[in-house]
Amino acid sequence: MVIRRALLAALLVLCAAFTACQRNPPLFDSPPNAIAAIGNHKLSLGEVRAAIIRGATNRKWTIQSQSPGIVTVEAVSRYKHEYGLTVDVHYTETSFTITYRDSYNLDYNAKNGTIHPTYGYWVRNLEAAIKLALLDAPRFSSGRQGASTP
Repeated sequence: MVIRRALLAALLVLCAAFTACQRNPPLFDSPPNAIAAIGNHKLSLGEVRAAIIRGATNRKWTIQSQSPGIVTVEAVSRYKHEYGLTVDVHYTETSFTITYRDSYNLDYNAKNGTIHPTYGYWVRNLEAAIKLALLDAPRFSSGRQGASTP
């Protein structure tokens, strides 16, 4: 009987812990990310846009649209269930930010301002990929590696 109660108590604790982990975190937009000149080379708007596209496509995001100062990208996962995320990458010659645009099957709750934890993971990875592509931007724009800007 004591063992049964101990197992029941342990099960309740595990259920409570699992339920607590299922809460979705708040939706956030990335803070402005500064784009520094690399050496003596200050990036142009075209080079920044090309780096954003290169960083996004390297992480398997697809480009949905482009307009001056904004690139809209989408990520889709088909692991177990299909879900997707669309964000806008706003950019200037000196900074870029990533803002939420739309999603499906990511439990977005506009009233509570929450979304599935996958959102944060994807946005942070996209941000890191863009930063890495920006570091390589002068190399790609000069054509030294045989690459061309999209």
